Amino acid sequence: MNTISARWIQDFEKLLYRRQHLILYGNIHDRFLWRGAYQNIGEFLNTYFQDMGFNLIVRYDQIDGLRFTQPEMRSVFDRLARQRLTERQPDLTTPTPASANNNNPMSPPPRANPGAVLQQVVTPRLSPEEAFGNLRAVISQPNTSIVGIVDLGDMLTADPDRYPAEERNTLVLLKKCTLEAAVIKEGELTGYRNTLIILASDLRRVPAWFHANNPFVAMVQVTRPNKDERRQFALRFGSQGFFGGERLNTQPIAPNQPSELETVAEEFADLTEGFQTMDLEALRHTSWRERIPLSSREALRLVDFYKFGQRDEPFEQIIPEKVARAREELTRTVIGQPRAIAAVTRMLTSAKVGISISNVSGRSSKPKGIFFFVGPTGVGKTELAKSLTRLIFGDEQAFARFDMSEYKEEHAAEKLAGSPPGFVGYEEGGQLTNRVLERPYSILLFDEIEKAHPKVLDKFLQILEDGRLTDGKGQTAYFNQTVIIFTSNIGASDLTDPQTGGIIRQGIMRQVQQQGANNFSYVQVESHFQTEVEWYFTSRIGRAELLNRLGDNIVVFDLLRPEFISQIADKFLRQLAESAREKHQLTLNFQPSVLQVLSHRMQRADNLLFGGRRIKTLLESLVERPLNHWIFETYPQLNILAGRTLSIALREDEQLEVS
Repeated sequence: MNTISARWIQDFEKLLYRRQHLILYGNIHDRFLWRGAYQNIGEFLNTYFQDMGFNLIVRYDQIDGLRFTQPEMRSVFDRLARQRLTERQPDLTTPTPASANNNNPMSPPPRANPGAVLQQVVTPRLSPEEAFGNLRAVISQPNTSIVGIVDLGDMLTADPDRYPAEERNTLVLLKKCTLEAAVIKEGELTGYRNTLIILASDLRRVPAWFHANNPFVAMVQVTRPNKDERRQFALRFGSQGFFGGERLNTQPIAPNQPSELETVAEEFADLTEGFQTMDLEALRHTSWRERIPLSSREALRLVDFYKFGQRDEPFEQIIPEKVARAREELTRTVIGQPRAIAAVTRMLTSAKVGISISNVSGRSSKPKGIFFFVGPTGVGKTELAKSLTRLIFGDEQAFARFDMSEYKEEHAAEKLAGSPPGFVGYEEGGQLTNRVLERPYSILLFDEIEKAHPKVLDKFLQILEDGRLTDGKGQTAYFNQTVIIFTSNIGASDLTDPQTGGIIRQGIMRQVQQQGANNFSYVQVESHFQTEVEWYFTSRIGRAELLNRLGDNIVVFDLLRPEFISQIADKFLRQLAESAREKHQLTLNFQPSVLQVLSHRMQRADNLLFGGRRIKTLLESLVERPLNHWIFETYPQLNILAGRTLSIALREDEQLEVS
């Protein structure tokens, strides 16, 4: 079995050969695969530079000061620093010829045994200026090869844009180290440069002037393990039985076919996209602790349990009978929208069966469902999302609504995933990532998405493509167990220019008001909204890539047609009757006049433009509030209502009659 190394190490070696100092940033606190073993970055750097033959390896951080891997290195470093600092040369970059005398303090110490156990020898504590002044002196001489490693380089200053004089002096000394470092003149390292390595998990905290336009400094991003590295992890530990369960078979299943171990390792690598090595190791321990083996049947269950802490996912637990009757149940709550209901029921069957083009062994890393609900206001877009939540989870707590009118400003994008370190609100995390981390099995509704700033919409590109989003604290929220629903009224009302008031795009609802809903077929309605959505994303906000992610998941809701007014009103009246039964054991019978008056009222003015929401508002003003007032005046003692039946009607003048 071939071994590989973390891919960033190749860039590291190439830039060293070019005599450049390095800023290693990013995933520096993880463990990395190198020469077939996992090491932290300190172990890697110590071993790497010892093997190259560097005489001195010195490390520094603000807490422990200067540290050395071997006792003799400390005394040599101190001698070199004293001599260089006492030399009266105006230019420290001019080398002093080496003496043939063995007692010359410039003579290199004995070479270290690469196999020896590395020690950490700490010098007496010096101030940062003193420590870096000594480092500058030693790194500028060419006779003794040295590597200086600065740990926690992003913590040298509290603010990379504003800092006191002592912090500035420290950084200036470090920069002079990069400019004055000598090229080694003799020995097997001839041609290499005395090297400075700065480790910074957050590159933004390193002042740009330190590395910008400095040809002696290069940057290497220390990345998370790629797919090959994750596959290697599974091959390495799976072959040794270090996951829960038995060792996997390493022999090919058939000629020219992968072995069981190779097949599972490939699936493991796909499932753990974005994981750190420490995550992979924690996943291996989870396998042991929970007795979930790494196998072709259990790999996904293992990874999902690690991500979400739940063995069985609700989508796969939906019984076939519930899927079969989903259309009927949803039709009772969302009236007059058969095509929208058909779209979500197809999603349910796909989630239950699990076959997907974008899959990992039959499972997708993308959200379970992605929908863009567009249409007139008040026609059931939000209600369908809530009804779907009740159907799948039996609990509306799994439903989360985000009002996108709260994300109008460009900086509001940080509210979704959280502010970066050092900024206000960092400790709180992101509203969206917090929700998914807390409850990964959810239906997420982003209401009136067109009201959000286009920069906010960019956050959804990664969610829709990769099914994950990392917050400002480095926590990754996974969306592959969510359904994401965007709602929009794009194309319903006229779009006007805020400066001139002129109409940019004509909405459909004004035409409906003038001509009547029955003069517009669903095909015409669908074509109008599809065209307006495409124009909005491509021409209005320049986000064609987001439109491509949505694909054919744009679901157009039909107009509120007159024939559905009575059905929607009847649903609300049933809810009112149920409330009376639960509250007072009171029975309410509604007469046909209630629906007749309501239907006539909905034909007036702009009422149809507001859809089912207007039906509910009218019933509240015509029936609910007058009924409560009548009961209060007629039955001061509410306890005598139990067992009574009231008949409710509306007169032609829209006044309530109760008998």
